[in-house]
Amino acid sequence: MRYSGADAERLVPEPGKPGDERDPWEIDRARILHAAAFRRLQRKTQVFGPGQDDFYRTRLTHSIEVSQIAKGIALRVGADPTLCEAASLAHDIGHPPFGHAGERVLDECMAGCGGFESNAQNLRVLAEIEVKSDAYQGLNLTRATLDALLKYKRSHSEALAGGEGKFFYDADLPLVEWVCQGQRDERTSFECQIMDWADGVAYSVHDVEDGMWARLITRDSLRSRRLPKAMAEAVPETSPAAVQGVIDELLRALAPDDERARRAAVKTWSSYAIFEMVRAAVAEPADDGGLGPRYARRLCVEPEIAIKSRLLKALAQAILFRHRSVSSVRTRAERIVGGLFRALADSPELIPEDWRTADPRRSACDYISGMTEDEAARTYRKLSRFGPSASTGANRAPG
Repeated sequence: MRYSGADAERLVPEPGKPGDERDPWEIDRARILHAAAFRRLQRKTQVFGPGQDDFYRTRLTHSIEVSQIAKGIALRVGADPTLCEAASLAHDIGHPPFGHAGERVLDECMAGCGGFESNAQNLRVLAEIEVKSDAYQGLNLTRATLDALLKYKRSHSEALAGGEGKFFYDADLPLVEWVCQGQRDERTSFECQIMDWADGVAYSVHDVEDGMWARLITRDSLRSRRLPKAMAEAVPETSPAAVQGVIDELLRALAPDDERARRAAVKTWSSYAIFEMVRAAVAEPADDGGLGPRYARRLCVEPEIAIKSRLLKALAQAILFRHRSVSSVRTRAERIVGGLFRALADSPELIPEDWRTADPRRSACDYISGMTEDEAARTYRKLSRFGPSASTGANRAPG
């Protein structure tokens, strides 16, 4: 696939290191891998909290798996695999502690103050919050890598006016216009579509796999009379045969009574399911509308495989996410994230100096969303013990 010089441009031009033979996407991937925000994903919830068991996926391992899947898709359809890997590694880098529950709480806290949305926070982390050089803010990634992360090209104000829930922050409009070279619309780049499908593949398969390892998705739960109805209601364009086909696949994977044989069968199922979904992705020509080669193709997925992915998500929702060991994260998020935000917004001097901006509420939001779950819990306990008016000092606030 052809990439232009504009694709490799950075907002702030850099001379580069003498003798550096890496291409721009390899440099971007390295910057993301070495970012502090990327490391913090190791202690952020995917489905199960990071303290529940060392086996289950975290946001970090999920992001690594998404990047591997994206690389496979890119090789299949002729996109640059390193560019797709870089975007996939960063696709959750702005996600707050406690998964989507934490995201909802922060958005409620930021109502009327610009909102919170994890995709918007991805861009903010990469372009402003992360520190790499005194010469620029953020990681100064290439236009193509940032564009591959822009799933939603509407600002917060535009989203509110249109009744939409996904957006980028209003303050980032100049950056997004630069990324889009003044031709912003709802279309996404080919690489963004690859990243998005890779993400969907990963969590539709791996959430179910983790649920089986956790003995929450079992032969008995799969035989529940309510399950097919719940799946069909979530994916109304499906057929009863497709619903039962997904259930039967999982029943076969859980059929062995021997523990080792069952583990092998579950792993074989997840491996083949991912392979099947990667193989179902194809590139089709598209009118680039003057946006360049990265918009001249679109990613298409075989309809029955796309439906299968959605059915797996519906199955996980019906069994896994309703279980108290998973759903309890919502209560923790409301207590810890909500409590932290109120305390820090009321006493912004408790926010570490390097997290402060002109807007105390955005500063509190940035600081909390960047925390690991352990750090959030420690900081919450500290503020609860001493009270937000305690003279702990900003440098002691992180805990």
